[in-house]
Amino acid sequence: MRTSVDVHNHLVDRGVRHELLPLRGRLRSAERIAAVLGLPPAVVGKVVVFETDRGPVAALVPSSRDADPKRVRRAVRASEIHAASPAKASQLSEYLFEAIPPVGLPPSFRVVMDRDLASEEVLYFAGGEATAILKVRAQDLAGAAGAKVAPIGTGPGETGPSPGGP
Repeated sequence: MRTSVDVHNHLVDRGVRHELLPLRGRLRSAERIAAVLGLPPAVVGKVVVFETDRGPVAALVPSSRDADPKRVRRAVRASEIHAASPAKASQLSEYLFEAIPPVGLPPSFRVVMDRDLASEEVLYFAGGEATAILKVRAQDLAGAAGAKVAPIGTGPGETGPSPGGP
């Protein structure tokens, strides 16, 4: 099983400044991270794992939004897509489901980052362990993850195209 050390090493190898903030208790969701740390949901990201005919995809969206499977599928140019179950997401990512980070994933993963999330200055994500929070600049995260930036989120604050649109 991978840990926050893998996240840290991935970012250090790419020269990305970041912080891994330790917590006393487990925060099992991005929504809980935002609430406990008093952060706006727009700057706290979550990782949604999808399985596609082109391999696993990590979709990065703000904690208050959902990753739209159709938009993710278009962004990675896949024909088929479905959300991975928590157990399958953990198996594919090699992290505990509640702690899947946006970087330090196995090489088979493709990463897509929601455009609104990418426009924030600093982001917070699960850091590879249930008691670690990753703090990193959005631009640095996108580069370190090799992320494609696209409008993949739906829900409150949506600014991208409508779900039926392009």
